[in-house]
Amino acid sequence: MAKNKWYEFTKRSQTPFPNYISMESSTLEMKKAIGFCYKQLMAVIQGNDFWFFFDKNDYNEVAEKIFKKIEKNHDFFKLLIIRQKEYGPILVNNSERNSRQNLEKASDDELAQFWKQYDFDYKRVYSNYFAILGVEAYLLNYLSNYLFETFKDHELATDYFNQLTTEPKAMVSLHEKVDALKLALKIKNNKKWFGIFNLPEVRELVKEEKSLYKLIKKHENKWFWIARGYEGSVLGINDFILRIGEYLKLDQKKELENIKNKENQRKKELKKIKITEKLEPFFQVVRDGIQLKEIRKGFVSQSLHYFDPILKEVAKRGGISVYQAKFLKTSEIAELLRGKKNFSQILDNRIKLSVYFVKDGNAQIVVGKKAEKIFAEYCQIPEGIKELKGFAVSQGKVQGRVVIAYDTSDFNKIKKGDVVVTVNAEPSFSTAIIKAAALVTDGGTGVTSHPATLAREAGIPCVVDTKIATKFLADGDLVEVDGYKGIVKKID
Repeated sequence: MAKNKWYEFTKRSQTPFPNYISMESSTLEMKKAIGFCYKQLMAVIQGNDFWFFFDKNDYNEVAEKIFKKIEKNHDFFKLLIIRQKEYGPILVNNSERNSRQNLEKASDDELAQFWKQYDFDYKRVYSNYFAILGVEAYLLNYLSNYLFETFKDHELATDYFNQLTTEPKAMVSLHEKVDALKLALKIKNNKKWFGIFNLPEVRELVKEEKSLYKLIKKHENKWFWIARGYEGSVLGINDFILRIGEYLKLDQKKELENIKNKENQRKKELKKIKITEKLEPFFQVVRDGIQLKEIRKGFVSQSLHYFDPILKEVAKRGGISVYQAKFLKTSEIAELLRGKKNFSQILDNRIKLSVYFVKDGNAQIVVGKKAEKIFAEYCQIPEGIKELKGFAVSQGKVQGRVVIAYDTSDFNKIKKGDVVVTVNAEPSFSTAIIKAAALVTDGGTGVTSHPATLAREAGIPCVVDTKIATKFLADGDLVEVDGYKGIVKKID
């Protein structure tokens, strides 16, 4: 451990499960997928605060290897997308099938096997995903340096950078909105259906109108997972009835036309940007990487939803809470279910503060004084900070009042024009971000991260990877967010 030069890659608000599994994958299964992997990773976990670290030399070495692969084959990420589309459905289907067993009657061995199956399928998905995570900073630095040297105007260069690294195919919330607007238009053109949506008992009446219910149910089956992160719940039929009801208040044709025009305008602007033939494919690689991330996210969100019943049954049978169960390792499930070891105190210690060292596909967990020492060295807020510097992922410069939002329970605090500050915005933040003037996050790995995609969909400035925004800022602070330079500063 002493030989490692740890640097904080990102911060998130999430439990070890399933994230330590992906860390294990990146130190073993990743080698099978792309030819090499990381030697060691570290995560410091305190409750739901999750600090993720790479060894700097190891990270740079892997990034250079991935970059060389991209230089030789510009379709490298396209190949990984094909694999994700093969392995992702297996992860989802196995999770759904196993969760629909009569879990109460399943044996302890069967339950442990369901968990082990999820571990295996999840690692196979992540073995292909970590390539974009590993090369992102290296690749984006390479491309941004070119733009800033070519176009001396910093704001113009940032504008071009954002346009060249935007991938509409990955904007999941936007695609769901388009589908919902089209559905709302169908409803508006049917007098009976439209009348139902104008009544207080709309939810009950929709379910009685079989043809209408079938259409909305089809929409739900396609998009139920879009608000699900590593935690939280999925959207149900009633959620979509409410969403479509809101869209019925709009001019659906105009909204759809605006979305189409915005994309056509983006394509026109792209043609104006003069990029060398050598570099153009690398911008496409970034866009492929963004798509790879979002495809992976969709499969993982669905699989976690289906895995929830298994998680709950393991927790119940093991005499622990569901939250405690998320601090278990896969290798501990069988032992927990046999009941020969009291895991409750062990897990409480991990929740209080723990450090996961991952090497050769295996996580070793440290707690107590050793963990406290590591936390003090790597996770404290520096003194004398005047402003925050992060990664600018969506252009613009605005001022607004801060609202700290850790999860959906904080969304009611957000008013139009507020600056939303969070640890790492998940898909569930899309409804809140629509009202925001800007988005600032502790974590986020760059333009391929979820906060970047969400902010660009909403057309607001965004700065990610500030590390400490949720600790440095407080509700009500007046701040300026510079989405060109990646700076967030308080205004007295």
